[in-house]
Amino acid sequence: MYRSFTIILLGFICTIAFSPGVTAQDAEPVEYVFKGTRIVNDQSVNLADKGELLLLVQHRFGDVSGGYYELFGLDQATMRLGFEYGFGSFFNAGIGRSTWLKTYDAFAKLRLVRQTSGFPFTAVISAGGSVPTIRNFFPEPMNSFSDKASGNVQLLLAKETGNFGFQVSPGFIKTGTIAGLNKDLSFFTTGFTGSVKIVRKVSLNLEYLHAFNKQISGDNTLSLGIDITTGGHLFQLIFSSNQTMLNQGFYSSKTGSWTSGNIYFGFNLIREFTLKYY
Repeated sequence: MYRSFTIILLGFICTIAFSPGVTAQDAEPVEYVFKGTRIVNDQSVNLADKGELLLLVQHRFGDVSGGYYELFGLDQATMRLGFEYGFGSFFNAGIGRSTWLKTYDAFAKLRLVRQTSGFPFTAVISAGGSVPTIRNFFPEPMNSFSDKASGNVQLLLAKETGNFGFQVSPGFIKTGTIAGLNKDLSFFTTGFTGSVKIVRKVSLNLEYLHAFNKQISGDNTLSLGIDITTGGHLFQLIFSSNQTMLNQGFYSSKTGSWTSGNIYFGFNLIREFTLKYY
């Protein structure tokens, strides 16, 4: 397991490190194909600008295979409301609350280096945590804050080439108590994402999130997204095999399957506000 994880990471780093570049004096920052701070479900290398506040309304309907009886998932919808703020050009922090297990989450992102015309890729560190607050759900011996809290860290590596963008996101997660297993797990994760710009304000994204742990049953999360930019808004239409919107959920709660037709439709609505920076 760990050998495969290492080979994937080293292969990507070697590919982007030896990509052709130009001289440092021509170094202009690259504007990414990725439109938002989320690609589909997972974090992207994008950060909110200094003094910029982002409001995220994330919504996932239920399984579309329920048909007309469930109105293609309308009866089983979940959502997350979140805020992200740019404390500087290289640092963001955010908080959110999801209806999934009534979960609160927080995260921070630090940009290490940015792709320019003279440097081949962008690297960002993302770290976060979450805790569910739902009552009478977890077994009493595993119902404390420390038992339920999860934490994760990821290294986000991205490269743009023309109208195409690619990101790989190796990481590690320590889950809180997982319902059904009645225990927590610690394991490596990796996200693979590709994005293509269709027209100036529309992009198509494909995201695959892999958990390196055989104790978690079900398919790894596979998602398709369409980004539409409309002035100060970003509207992301999403089709995913996972209904959750948190790292704990993507990697340890595998709820659907494309091959079985268990797909969740949803959207992310991101609104930008410029605040005075102190």
